[in-house]
Amino acid sequence: ARGLDVTGVFCVSCRHIFVCPNGVIDFHKGEKYRYADLCFAAPLNTSYAAGLRYFVITYDIACKYGVNFMSRCCNKACSFVLIPTNNGDINIIFCVNKFHQESHDDDCAAKNALDYTKFVGRTCGEGVETIWAKMNWLRYSTREMSAASRIETLSEHFNDWNWQKTIGL
Repeated sequence: ARGLDVTGVFCVSCRHIFVCPNGVIDFHKGEKYRYADLCFAAPLNTSYAAGLRYFVITYDIACKYGVNFMSRCCNKACSFVLIPTNNGDINIIFCVNKFHQESHDDDCAAKNALDYTKFVGRTCGEGVETIWAKMNWLRYSTREMSAASRIETLSEHFNDWNWQKTIGL
């Protein structure tokens, strides 16, 4: 990864496995929480503005990522607030995807399990992984592109993914 401008991509999808608008961001030199925070901010803000107040976020490292999420993103004492809330009326739950639970210790797996989380039913939380199964081949064609060409190519493929999901309903 030495000498690369972009070392990975982070994607946010809804439970219907649509890629969220403004829900894709590049990683630069490692997987840092701030990149994921920025990526989650737009879909959460849009949903919050539409009246939703209860969110379940699945992520393979949710046990660590969710620990200080509210202080990083919703705290008015921060230099900027990613997710504005009224009196803390937002409820965000973090769970580990079912496929990734086996790599966590028993305490962590039980605490962050989707099986024991209210309002999720039998969700597996692996929807975004199905997107990457289809999109991973793009890394070979986009790694030598300019930043603008790369973003445009990825946007076209993610838009096509959403369109194919729409017409397949």
